[in-house]
Amino acid sequence: MEICELENKDEMEWDKYVLKHQGSTFYHLIGWKNVVEKSYGHKSYYLIVKDDNEIKGIFPIFLMDSFLFGKKLVSVPFSPYGGVVGDNSTIEELLIERGVDITKKINADYMELRNNTSRDSKLVTNTNYMTIILKLDADPDLVWKRFNNKLRNAVRKSLKSELEMSNGIVEDFYDLYSKNMRDLGTPTHNEEFFNAIISEFRDKAYILTVRHNGKPVSAAILLYFKNTVISGWAASDRKYKDLNPNNLLYWSAIKMACEKGYKFFDFGRSIEGSGTYRFKKPWGAEENHLQYEYYLNTIKHIPDTSQANANRKLFARVWQTLPLSLTNTIGPKLRGNLP
Repeated sequence: MEICELENKDEMEWDKYVLKHQGSTFYHLIGWKNVVEKSYGHKSYYLIVKDDNEIKGIFPIFLMDSFLFGKKLVSVPFSPYGGVVGDNSTIEELLIERGVDITKKINADYMELRNNTSRDSKLVTNTNYMTIILKLDADPDLVWKRFNNKLRNAVRKSLKSELEMSNGIVEDFYDLYSKNMRDLGTPTHNEEFFNAIISEFRDKAYILTVRHNGKPVSAAILLYFKNTVISGWAASDRKYKDLNPNNLLYWSAIKMACEKGYKFFDFGRSIEGSGTYRFKKPWGAEENHLQYEYYLNTIKHIPDTSQANANRKLFARVWQTLPLSLTNTIGPKLRGNLP
């Protein structure tokens, strides 16, 4: 077996491996490499284990180097999932060892693996994040019956409101998203990031939009991978929250996924007790704790980048007071270095 870096001629084989491996994720696809590189220019190390010229394991890593936020290797940034994927644990450990070597060589602060499944890890781990995944059925009415009464009533209310569903464009989504991020006190991605996603994944990404009198009031970017529909990003206009547009948005996405034959709906990453967690939990989905692994090189403790961090809270309070035009200009310059 040999470990090497991905070459252009291997990209199709890489994706074939991703699509057939049970533990891979949407964000392992080569398209994600293209999105991150085009949007933010981060250097990538896409490692492969080959045996008799056949791929047996992969490990996508990005270098994020910033004066403000330090130097780190992340697998993979701007996503809830990533990490190492191999035919067996021996292959995975070989890939991680190569990642550690790179971390030491470039003197990065740490290396982070965002695994969506548990591993018998030798590294420091963090299990604070979770995904909430809903099992689907070909008959959406059977899924509907699993919702609690309060949720069903909220959806019924949204169906009686002057709301309509439609496909959307990045501009409509971004207007909602960037304002939501400012109000949450979090720097926003640039619009080019989302344009790159829609362009790169033409048959795997879709913008679903709720409109009120033609105006977008809620929207989500849905990602399609294997037998799962993933809610990648979502945003809404709080002025219309009494009409429950988010309930209509997610019910429409779930119903559409059922009718298209998908088996699971992934609500995305949350921290237990957070606002997003409280919204997602009543849909009857199961919690799946993620295992984030860290090799700590020049630091002693896992970096705390969560919204519970005291410095993050202080930053959020200041950021929320800034005009939207300013946060949309400055935000992407900061967000590009926050994995």
